[in-house]
Amino acid sequence: MKKFLTLLLFAGICMSVSAQSSFYDDTPSKSQRLRPKYFNLNFSSEKISAGDLFSLKSNIGAAITTGRSYYLHKTPIAGMIRFGIDATWFDLNYTNYKSEEFDPDTKESDNMTMHKAEIAMQVGPSITINPISRLNVHAYFRYAPTFAALYDGASIGGNYASYFVAGGMVSYGVIGLGVEARWGSCKYKAFGSDGEDLMGGLKLKASGLRAYVSFRF
Repeated sequence: MKKFLTLLLFAGICMSVSAQSSFYDDTPSKSQRLRPKYFNLNFSSEKISAGDLFSLKSNIGAAITTGRSYYLHKTPIAGMIRFGIDATWFDLNYTNYKSEEFDPDTKESDNMTMHKAEIAMQVGPSITINPISRLNVHAYFRYAPTFAALYDGASIGGNYASYFVAGGMVSYGVIGLGVEARWGSCKYKAFGSDGEDLMGGLKLKASGLRAYVSFRF
């Protein structure tokens, strides 16, 4: 949480500097207003579960995403609203899980660490509102085909996973702040010729939030 607050403080300072730099020029060009390309640094919090059998909350999580918005019309509706399609070409996500289970019979604790990583793309509709100057409000919903990998402490496995992402962002010029929900599921298979299932063949559901600092170009 301290790291996340530090990111927010840094973003706030950058936004303040950006606002001051634009004080003498409040009539930006169309290209300055839109800034369709984005590069996001994400802090993530996630939970994985297998029905009623178990549920784990993440210890730490981070992600990097980069992509572009493609607008469907040149002239904004009411002078400020644009509909588009977002294409995230690169989404790299890492999540670490730690849990401690206490055995009342042996009076000992069993620590478990899991590592989960995904690489994905995203695509889906979006809406951008540019009410004044360089201020933009962006909302989106995307489908994210994903390759997911998991290390459960004993073996490594992976598989295709279907994820969905929905969120929003407020930006001023180059800097923006956003938050998004991300959810999906995957049944992991061990790497190797036998292709055995990890986690007893259970399908793991994942859901959580990612807060991010966005750089717009």
